[in-house]
Amino acid sequence: MTQNCIRLAVVVYLIASLAAGVPTYAQAVSPQQGQSRPAAAVPQTPAAISYPSLLGLRNYSKGKRAFPNIFAPYTRQNIAHPVLTNAPTIYNLIQDGKLNISLQDAIALALQNNLDIAVSEYTPWIDQTNLLRTEGGGTPLGSFVLGGGGGGSFDPVISANTSISYVSQTVNNSLTSGVGTSAGAFTLATHNSQYNVSYTQELHTGTLFSVALDNSRSSSSSSQNFFNPAVTSSLFVGIQQPLLNGFGLLPNMRFILEARNNTQVGKLQFEEQIITSVTQVETQYWILVLDRQAVDLAKQTLADYQRLYDDDQRLLHIGTATPADVVFAESFIATGNQILIGAQANVQVQQAVLINLLTKDPSDSRLKGLELVPTTPLENAPQVPNISVDDAVKEAWADRPELKIDELTLKNDSVETRATKNALLPNLTLSGTYTSVGLSGNTPGAFITNGTFSPNIGTPIVDQNGNPVTFNGVPTFIGVPNGTIGAVVPGGISNAFSQIFHNRSPQYAATLNLNLPLRNRSAQAANAQAQLNERQEQTVHQRNRNTVFSNVTEAFAQVNLDAAQVNAAVKATQLAQQSYDYELKKFNFGNTTTFLVVQYASILNGAKLSELQAKTNFEIALATFNQALGRTLSANNITIAGNGSHGPDFLTRAPLIPGTIDGRVVGSEFAGGEMR
Repeated sequence: MTQNCIRLAVVVYLIASLAAGVPTYAQAVSPQQGQSRPAAAVPQTPAAISYPSLLGLRNYSKGKRAFPNIFAPYTRQNIAHPVLTNAPTIYNLIQDGKLNISLQDAIALALQNNLDIAVSEYTPWIDQTNLLRTEGGGTPLGSFVLGGGGGGSFDPVISANTSISYVSQTVNNSLTSGVGTSAGAFTLATHNSQYNVSYTQELHTGTLFSVALDNSRSSSSSSQNFFNPAVTSSLFVGIQQPLLNGFGLLPNMRFILEARNNTQVGKLQFEEQIITSVTQVETQYWILVLDRQAVDLAKQTLADYQRLYDDDQRLLHIGTATPADVVFAESFIATGNQILIGAQANVQVQQAVLINLLTKDPSDSRLKGLELVPTTPLENAPQVPNISVDDAVKEAWADRPELKIDELTLKNDSVETRATKNALLPNLTLSGTYTSVGLSGNTPGAFITNGTFSPNIGTPIVDQNGNPVTFNGVPTFIGVPNGTIGAVVPGGISNAFSQIFHNRSPQYAATLNLNLPLRNRSAQAANAQAQLNERQEQTVHQRNRNTVFSNVTEAFAQVNLDAAQVNAAVKATQLAQQSYDYELKKFNFGNTTTFLVVQYASILNGAKLSELQAKTNFEIALATFNQALGRTLSANNITIAGNGSHGPDFLTRAPLIPGTIDGRVVGSEFAGGEMR
């Protein structure tokens, strides 16, 4: 009876110790709870990986140039469809139905296939298109404009138009129309054609500059025109400059500066997503490592239970054990089977979780039934980061992408505040125009006399009383010279242009226009809202700094605590090993029973599992610590592909991040969108 009570107490103790060492076998461990899991090392097989640095290869902030193809700006950019199939790299790692994968392999595959990263990659590209739009003078798509200026026709615009007309009309007054003096109705026919071209551009200072060259050609059946046909050309130069509202670079480059900052924000968001995804992959990888190791330990514990059962069966046959002893031993086997099934289920679930992070299409038939074998072992001696909590906080404040995003947002808020402040001013615009006109065309030839005259009977010579003057009794008349009309003198566009550029007929004008809104409420509201947004963002930034401070201090404490737990678990395993070895020696000398040996073996296995979980918790805590400091990329040896490089080399075990060059996210040369 006493022996049965002792065995019952041992069973309760073992189940309690296993329950404490293996928290919940029936469900996957949540990373937020700090729980984790491991695997047996498998020889690594180097494999090559190749993926383009897409963010670096594409830049949508640069439009198509007009040289040498002048039609290029009027054609669309061909944007490739996303590749939604798994990259071939993952299949190169499969051997005998197993995916042998190291931690860095997992990170590289995630960078290549993770859809969260792929989706985030489009954000900076979309921001680049907004930058292109604003540099042309447009408003950023999807933005809320408070008021004031910010845009303009920064892309030069060349306009050209031509028209041709013919008009034939019956005239009522032949004298004024110049068609003759005879009685009856006359028809006046006119031909007109125009060829005009203009150039308009708005500068970043708000200056509107325009040049227009207008040309018209007209011909008429009227004989009274000096030139027929006649060519009229005019050169117009106009300039308009705001002196108060809209004056200077800031109000007019407002959207450009903000779009430059937003492109940086998009790149930081992309970097933030990479950090998040890499940390997630690290966490799930270590959980799979622990899950697989838990299966091995569960199998070992079950084998120990089986030895206890076999020993009790043998003792029952020789009469030194009772059937109750066999039942007790069989209950151990049932418990061990339950734990093993739960551990194996955890492995299956965790494999599915990790496969989803490492592939674009986890339903690919080539991945079905695939066993993931993690090859990176847990560290035996945890290396606590050699940094003080104060230095860790300072590093996080300097490197965390979300704080950099806050700073860029504050820059945009500052631009909005200053731009809407300028918009409070009245509109005072100075305009100046210059016009030069030229007129030319075909003129009738000169009259050449032949020295003879003919009387003009319609114009008699009269005396002071109005009586006709006679000569030999014959009235006298004014003589009209006889002769011929010379050839038509040609003229045209060249003569008109000569008059324009010789400034024969200049016109100058200057205008000063003042527009004074009496209450100016809209502008006041826009500026007040811009200031409120800026003050709110300053508060948000401080709140985020406090959150980062809290995250870093918590992660710092957790990583040190988990390191201490690893050391304690290692010590506990060593003591359990010594106890087991001592009991095994006693068994060899016949001084103990198989049951006690199995008991100490179960305690040893539980200590090993606790040690593995402590080590895994430390690895996850370290990944969280690196994320809190913003050093995830450097801590995982994620380097940057150089120009012309297509991807990482697995032989160096250093995966690369798409979209970065020389340690910087592509496009960081914008310097935060500040105007240089």
